Amino acid sequence: MRVLIVAYYYPPKGGAGTQRFAKFVKYLPRHGVEPVVLTTETDTRSEHAPDDDASLDCGDVRVERVGPPAHPSLHRRWSRRLRLHIDEDEWADAAAARALDLAREQPFDVVVTTLSPYACYRVGEILKRRRRLPWVVDLRDPWALDAWRVYPSVVHAGVDLRNMRRAMRGADFVIANVPEARRAFVAEGVEAGRCVVIPNGFDEDDFAVGEDPRTSKLPFRLVHVGTFHPATLAPGFTRNTLRRVRNRQIAPLGRTGFYLLAALARYREHHGLVAGEQLQVDLYGRVDDSHRRRIAELGLEHMVNVHGYVPHAHSVAALQGADAVFVPLHDVPRGERALVVPGKLYEALASERPVLAALPPGDGADLIRRLDAGIVVSPTDVDGLAAALTRLVARHMDGDPIAGCARARLVEFSRQHLTARLHRVLEAAASRAPAIELASPWPQDCA
Repeated sequence: MRVLIVAYYYPPKGGAGTQRFAKFVKYLPRHGVEPVVLTTETDTRSEHAPDDDASLDCGDVRVERVGPPAHPSLHRRWSRRLRLHIDEDEWADAAAARALDLAREQPFDVVVTTLSPYACYRVGEILKRRRRLPWVVDLRDPWALDAWRVYPSVVHAGVDLRNMRRAMRGADFVIANVPEARRAFVAEGVEAGRCVVIPNGFDEDDFAVGEDPRTSKLPFRLVHVGTFHPATLAPGFTRNTLRRVRNRQIAPLGRTGFYLLAALARYREHHGLVAGEQLQVDLYGRVDDSHRRRIAELGLEHMVNVHGYVPHAHSVAALQGADAVFVPLHDVPRGERALVVPGKLYEALASERPVLAALPPGDGADLIRRLDAGIVVSPTDVDGLAAALTRLVARHMDGDPIAGCARARLVEFSRQHLTARLHRVLEAAASRAPAIELASPWPQDCA
């Protein structure tokens, strides 16, 4: 089977968006699949600048790179002026033209578009219409239902939602990242038999060499890996105004280090001068500069180390050298559940270290509780975070550390297992099957 994979984020670009299909491409050939990747040109000025991370080696596959047109069409210029563009529309136009050329050069059995950028759905739509190719759309995030997407009016929010529905209804199969997102997509009109869950995960090869958890050494090391958005975001829940509209509301400050730093300040107040000797926090990844200012304001320089962006292999090593891993997310209104799970959670679990999770109700919190893999607190609960830090450090000092989850219990989330799930979807699409039965990888008794 030959599959065209349209993936804007792909090595040597770094960042979380790269990991998912870099790992799929690594393992798909073991299932008799020949992937051909269509991606963007490497831009060294991008925040996803290239690195030489060996863990992103995808093997010997054909990779086609295309850049956006030098002169966007009049239609695209007006769409951008009216703010009716999606994202990377011009690149999607160029990618669609190149994809048609590739489909004429060699037959493909299936085309997969992984979103974001969400405009990439047009590549799959065009290939399905003009080349009769089965089309699978992979939604790494819930697109118009992702409350991080802000629109200048209800009209713009409605247009984006319409584009999302068009893509999901036009594709042969839709891949959701987590069960809660799948439920939301089905509610938007996708037939249940055409919508499956394939989450992010971890690559067992990346964890081949690990470190034993420390039982009594000080300081206790809490590690966070990933992006920290600006700690200057407004507290509380978002709300729609005439010029700022979301299709769902969240408390975005939870997706930063703001509440963790406040909890650290509270820990220091309680433990005094020895706080820094007992507890150290290491931040790996893109951390907005507002955190450095907040660290200085709270006098936490002796407790918090900001390391910046590191290659993926280095971040995995940092997880394995930790005593606990911090995983935060935004909060959601009472009675709702998050439609996303932080991609960093799966590797945090695979590190076999306890997870300090500042997560709202949703699939991520369910998973940690079901696996008894750490402590879950509300994303904005400073007292809860401070109490959790105290408990983690005290148990560590007593030689009875809180345990993480054994990696053997996470086989459903290994990249090899997830690739087998993707292969089943590709086979169903190639055979023109109207539906597929694919059970959720989440433990069945997760609430």
